[in-house]
Amino acid sequence: MAEQEPTRRERIRRRTVAEIKAAAMDQVRESGSESLSLNAIARTMAMSMAALYRYFDSRDALLADLAVDVHLDLAEALEAAAGRPASPVARVRAVANAYREWALAHPHAYRLAHGSTHGSGRDHAGDRIVPAAQRSMAVLLAVVAEVGRPSGPPVPAGLERQILRWNSGGHHDLPVDVLRFGLVWWSRLHGLISLELGEHLAATGIDPALLYEGEVDAMLAGVGHRYGATA
Repeated sequence: MAEQEPTRRERIRRRTVAEIKAAAMDQVRESGSESLSLNAIARTMAMSMAALYRYFDSRDALLADLAVDVHLDLAEALEAAAGRPASPVARVRAVANAYREWALAHPHAYRLAHGSTHGSGRDHAGDRIVPAAQRSMAVLLAVVAEVGRPSGPPVPAGLERQILRWNSGGHHDLPVDVLRFGLVWWSRLHGLISLELGEHLAATGIDPALLYEGEVDAMLAGVGHRYGATA
């Protein structure tokens, strides 16, 4: 059955929602999610607060919608990076670099997605935020799995059960040691990026780019026995 064309009312609603989200994202990009003001958005759009609440019933609801968009935008950047290089190791490097480059180009958006409960799906719109975030994780796991199986001790039974439960909705048909390695790798990259965004590394005199590159090299050394870490 052909999809029914949206009504004029629905087209107007979609356009208004897109305009509200664009105005909100402008605020987030400028000053971070903490500064988001529904009153300012209403003034920008020449709307009353009552009219705005017909589209988003709270500030939290609007931030959750933005978090979904941010997760999807990041996932698209990682998917594009993964599709370019030819070798598995080159794909790992491309995805890792794309992750950092996206975060540095969109620092406040990155913090919304990865440094707030709005981006976690824990308290708001989890049915939409979690699948959107899983798209990025799927890219990270896929490129890691292509390089090889990680070396190291077996996954403890308790952690294995938790990882398998976490993965039950992710559709990643991967061994548990690869899943654990991908989670740990993501957390380490995220930690370095968060420190860089917060300028916490500035006093050390260490170049964050070199530190990040070294972390990617270390990760490849842990899984690179199939193809070699410098392939």
